[in-house]
Parts: sequence; structure tokens; C-alpha cells
Amino acid sequence: MINFAPILLSLLLIGSWLSLQPKSAPSVPTTPFDQYGAISWGDEKARLDNFAIQLQNDEKLVGYILVFDAVDGCPGEAQARAIRAKRYIVEHRGLAWNRVIWRREGYLESISTMLQPAPRQVSLPYPFLTTVPGKWGGVRSDRAPIS
Repeated sequence: MINFAPILLSLLLIGSWLSLQPKSAPSVPTTPFDQYGAISWGDEKARLDNFAIQLQNDEKLVGYILVFDAVDGCPGEAQARAIRAKRYIVEHRGLAWNRVIWRREGYLESISTMLQPAPRQVSLPYPFLTTVPGKWGGVRSDRAPIS
């Protein structure tokens, strides 16, 4: 008769060892969930609604609103759009204020907003896109926005 005790003990030890191994860290997203330029507020709200739904479906995600000023645009316009977007998501879609982060990324040829969900444990690199010096001493992306 075969003694299965050593085999079962070995399998048990291997299983417990594997469960103690560190889990792989969440990775930084490489493509935006959504990106848009100067669109109407109605169109922007529809995009923000989709973004909010994505965040509501996964409690482990934080939403980043990354904004880019236009090189020849009005200073502060992107910041105003980011604040308006965050306020809409928090007040009208009911997400907690600490699950939505806005950040000014620099400059593009035209104003642009990027919506990016990411796991809580991940901090998006700054700047999220490759950048070069811009008009007012900030940074400007060398990638064209998605229209």
C-alpha cells in the first residue's frame, strides 16, 4: 500500500508557499481611456459620464483628469476645464472627491483633456506623455492629441 502522507504534505507546503508570494504590482496604464480637445460642454459631460461609470464599476480605481493648455491659448484655461470636470464627476455622478484627481500636464498645440483610470496603488508618471519645453516655461507634449 502506498503512503500518500508525504505527497499530500509536500503539496500543502507548496500551496502555502505560493500563496505567500507577493502579488504582482498593478501596472501603469499606457493608453488613455479617453482624450478630447475643445468640445462642447454637452459632449464633454457624455464623456465624463462614461469615465465615471468606469470608476463606479471598480472601487479599486482612481480617475485622473490630465489637462494640457494650448501653446497659443489662454493661460489657465485647461485648469478651469479640469476643475469643472472634477466637480461634475463628484457632484453629479456621486464619486468621492478623493477618487478623482486633476493634474495640469503641460502644453499641446491645442487644448486637450485626457481621462485615465488607474489602480489606487499606481501613481501616474509626470508628465504622463513625453514632453518638451513650452511657451510659459512649462512642458509641452510632442505627441498629438487624439481628436
